[in-house]
Amino acid sequence: MRNIAIAILVVVVASIVIQPLGELANLFREKVTLSSAVSNALRAARDRSLEYELLRELDANVDEERFKDYFADAFEDTLNVSQVNELGDTVTFTSNDGKFNDFTVSFDFVENTDLNGRMVTQVDIEARSDYKFKTKALQLAEEAGSSGKVELISKRTYLLSVRN
Repeated sequence: MRNIAIAILVVVVASIVIQPLGELANLFREKVTLSSAVSNALRAARDRSLEYELLRELDANVDEERFKDYFADAFEDTLNVSQVNELGDTVTFTSNDGKFNDFTVSFDFVENTDLNGRMVTQVDIEARSDYKFKTKALQLAEEAGSSGKVELISKRTYLLSVRN
């Protein structure tokens, strides 16, 4: 009888310890997924948004609206999300399958000249979302008003320049 009680106690304690570790693994996986989605979308937007007329002068001038459109297309395809609205330099995405909470992506474009007099564009991107818990116990804790909010954040600074 005592051995059965110890076995039940071990199972309960193991589930209490293993469940948050599984949630941490999911959190890490989603952070990596968000980071790679932002990187891939940046590459897709970079290749298509440079103004070709200025490439002869080796200037990297970016059409900001085209950059945001191409970024949004690649981001939507990677994470299975849809663009909800665009307000200035902030774009909001919602999940199609309920896997993620809403993503807010903000853009900051800064144009500078380098030492050779060529135009260089710096793009700062920040993608942010509240983490959606996968385990039932942590979902219940979140619904009960727990202040333990976890955010998925990916920040990138991308420098666009043209070299000869």
